[in-house]
Amino acid sequence: MKVTVDLDPRDVWRIQEKAEQLGVRPGDVLRDEIALQRRSRDMREKVRELVEAGLCDADIAARLHYSNGWVADTRRGLGLPANRRYPARTDRKTA
Repeated sequence: MKVTVDLDPRDVWRIQEKAEQLGVRPGDVLRDEIALQRRSRDMREKVRELVEAGLCDADIAARLHYSNGWVADTRRGLGLPANRRYPARTDRKTA
């Protein structure tokens, strides 16, 4: 499928430069960038689902094969609070 788009000239130059460096067509660079954005958006939604399911950043990172820092930054960017890895115990006896 062929699609025509209007882009800011700076984006066109950046895409053309990257295509020349890689030895590929500008359309290939643009397609890869669009796919990367889609995957990033999908991963952010996956982080949202796992945080809402009660998983902590470390468990999410292990499950998605990303760093703890990336998961924490993504969670904060989504405006979600951190989950504790081990919930506070409520069955403790007080003396």
